Amino acid sequence: MYFYCIFCATVKCTLVASAIRQRFGLTAFSPRIIQRKWIKGACFEEEKPYLPGYVFVCAEAPINNFAEIRMMEGVIRCLGQRDEGYSLQGDDLRFAKMLYENNGVLGIMKTYREGDRVKLVKRVMGDFDAEIIKLDPRRGRAQLQYEFDGSSYKVWVGYDMIDDGATQPEEN
Repeated sequence: MYFYCIFCATVKCTLVASAIRQRFGLTAFSPRIIQRKWIKGACFEEEKPYLPGYVFVCAEAPINNFAEIRMMEGVIRCLGQRDEGYSLQGDDLRFAKMLYENNGVLGIMKTYREGDRVKLVKRVMGDFDAEIIKLDPRRGRAQLQYEFDGSSYKVWVGYDMIDDGATQPEEN
């Protein structure tokens, strides 16, 4: 698979993703996140847009001509390097793969305890590297820090502790 990311005018993301799916037959999505919300002491999970302005595109073969995509209404720029055909590399590629494998949704994270630290279960994140920097156990939330598009991002996600043991759970 080849992964690409396009930065668009925020209000045009849905239209750009839909147009790419229809015109080119490619997988295209704007990422979403499931966040936990507490209302009157009850926990609710709500899906919201995540990283407004970004549209991820996945293709079986390299996209050789980005001109049509770059000229679409609302497209501001393509991430990646022109000499690499705008195909994502490094941390950006790992992030895109993780989103793709989770149907475009950054969901409730599975965690485990290792000593005095809480870590993410690797099979949930794939090769993508994110670090838990804060925990709010009372609300079941963790703040993750990761790199994307040359910047460091922090986001609060819901988490579920799957094991209070001291080692990484076995992968399935």
